Amino acid sequence: MVSEQLFKGGAEIQEGHFLLRASRDRLQAVVVPKDAKAGIELDLNNLSHELQQFGVVSGILPEPEMLTGGGICVAKGKPPEPGENSKVKLHVKPAVVHVPKRKDPDKDEVDYRELGNIVNVTKDRLLVEKIPPTQGIPGKDIFGNELPSKPGKDRKLKFGKGVRISDDETKIYSNRDGKFVMAEGKPSVFGEHMVSGDVDLTVGNIAFGGEKLVIQGEVLPGFSIKCRGDIVIQRGVNNGNVMAGGALEVIGPVIGEETVLRSKGDLTVEFAENGPVLETAGELIVRDFIVQGRARVGKDLKALQGKGTIIGGRFIVAGSLHVKDLGSEAEIVTDVSVGIVPSMQERRQKLDVELQLWSERMNELIKNISALEKMKKDEGGKLPEDKELFLKKCQTAMPKAMDKVNDLTEQHKLLEEELEKMVDESVYVYGKLYPGVTIKIGSAMRTMTAEEEQAVAYFDKPSRQIFVRKMTREERGVVEEKQ
Repeated sequence: MVSEQLFKGGAEIQEGHFLLRASRDRLQAVVVPKDAKAGIELDLNNLSHELQQFGVVSGILPEPEMLTGGGICVAKGKPPEPGENSKVKLHVKPAVVHVPKRKDPDKDEVDYRELGNIVNVTKDRLLVEKIPPTQGIPGKDIFGNELPSKPGKDRKLKFGKGVRISDDETKIYSNRDGKFVMAEGKPSVFGEHMVSGDVDLTVGNIAFGGEKLVIQGEVLPGFSIKCRGDIVIQRGVNNGNVMAGGALEVIGPVIGEETVLRSKGDLTVEFAENGPVLETAGELIVRDFIVQGRARVGKDLKALQGKGTIIGGRFIVAGSLHVKDLGSEAEIVTDVSVGIVPSMQERRQKLDVELQLWSERMNELIKNISALEKMKKDEGGKLPEDKELFLKKCQTAMPKAMDKVNDLTEQHKLLEEELEKMVDESVYVYGKLYPGVTIKIGSAMRTMTAEEEQAVAYFDKPSRQIFVRKMTREERGVVEEKQ
C-alpha cells in the first residue's frame, strides 16, 4: 500500500535517520538523510525490504545514485514512450512547384513554375505511401503500476489531380503518364507541361512523358525537346532537335541544317528553310512554304495554305504530294519521291550500296584467281609460297562472295517488286510545276523540263513511265476549299 507520506514530507526509514520520498509522477524514489552532519550511511542490505513496505516494488536500483543537493535516488520507474505520428514515404521524389496560375479551375491547364527538372512517372506508379501511426510503449511507475502510452496521431493523405488513392487510403498511385509535382502540399500528376518562354540555358533540354508539351517561346540552337505525347511550339525552332510521340506543331520559323523535327503523329509547320529535317509517320502539313527542306513523310504531304510553295530539297513521301507551287523559275533542284515508304527507301539505298560493294569484291576475287591460275600454269604448276597462299585465300573467299551477291540481288529484286506495287500515289500541283523538279514514283523518274500549270504527275502502268496531265475541276476544288 502506497503511503501518502511519500508524496508530502516523506516517510522515515532506517530508524528515522532517513526520509523516503516519491516524485509526483511516481517515477522516482529518493532517500534524504534527516541529519546530514550525523554522517550515518544508508544500509543497502535492508533498503529493498523497507522500500517494499511502502509499496516501492519496481525499478529499484542495484546501485543508488547520488543527486545534487544530497539526495540519493534508489528507484526509477519507466516512463511511457509516446507513439509516432503517421508518416508519408515518398517512393518518387517530386518536383516542388510554386503556387500555380490557374487558367481554368475546371480544366487540367496549369502553368507550374518548376524549381527542378521534370519528374516523369508512368501510369500506375506508386508515388506516396502512408506509414501508420504507432501505439507507443507503456511504462511502469515505481509502485508497479502500468503507465499507458499516448498513441501517435493519424492523418489522411491529401492528393491532387492525376492520381488515385488505394482502398485502404494508405497509397497514392499515378493515374496517368506525366509529371509528378508536389503542388500546394498535394501530390499530383499532370499530363501537360508548359514553358512560358524560350528553351534556352535557363530551361535546358526537356524530356516529358505526358500527353502534351507547350513551348510558348522558341527552341534555340543546340537544345532538344522530347515528349511522349503532342508538342506545340509557338515561336519556331532554330537549329534545335524536337521529337514527339504524338503530333507536332510549330508556329513560326523552322530554320537551319541542324534542325530535326520528328513525330509519330502529324507534323505541322508554318514555314521551313535552310535545310531542316522533317520526319513524320503521319501527314506533313505546311501552312506557308518550305525552301530547301529534307522531309520523310509516312502519309501525304500537303502545302495548300498561304504561299503553298515547296522549293529545293528532297522529299520522300509515302502518300501523295499536294502543293500550290512546286519548284521555282530559277529551276532550283527539287527532288520529290511519292508512293515510297521512307523506311523502304532507306532499305533500297542500303541494298544498292551493299550490292555494289560485294559485286566489286567478287569481281576483284575473280580477277586475282584468274591471274594467279594463269601464272601457275605458265610456271609448270608451281607458285611461290606467298602467291600460293594468296590464291588459296581468294579461292576460299570466292564462294562466300558469290553467295552474298546472289542473296543481295534476290533481296533487291523482291524490294523492287514491292516498290512496283506502290505506284498509285501522285503529285498534285494546283499552281505551277517548274522545270528542275525531279519526280519519282515507284521505279520511274522524270525531271521536268517545261513549266506546267494545275498539273498532276502520275505513274502510267502500261508504259511504266511518269506522265503529266491537266488537273480536273474536282481536283482543283481541293485547294479552293483550303482558301
